[in-house]
Amino acid sequence: MRSVVLVGVCLVAVIDVAAERRWQTGRWFDVGVKRRVVDFGPGSSGFDRPGRTPSMRAMADVHTYIIEAGDLRFELEDVVQVGRRSVDAVVGEPVTFAVEKKTVYVRDADGAEHKLRLTKKTKRPEL
Repeated sequence: MRSVVLVGVCLVAVIDVAAERRWQTGRWFDVGVKRRVVDFGPGSSGFDRPGRTPSMRAMADVHTYIIEAGDLRFELEDVVQVGRRSVDAVVGEPVTFAVEKKTVYVRDADGAEHKLRLTKKTKRPEL
């Protein structure tokens, strides 16, 4: 019984956090994919001795995105396994997103949220 109540409380907390996000709209400006070697596992967190090579590396697809909203431009990335799907974005199409520090949550057409890393936020260049 306790576990059911605990799961219910956690679910309400997660829904509450998603509802509190400050959603805004913009347009996809650029979309790209590149492949690179990424470090993971022990030693990749930065808590090990400086100069030590991480013990695990793997190829990954790095999906890059740019969203323009108002006078701002947001550059994002999503690192996924090779061949794995990321956010479906089409340049010029509208997008709903929320920015929280270095994380950007993007809603897809089905309303599902995708968590991306904010790599750069700049003023949109004048045309």
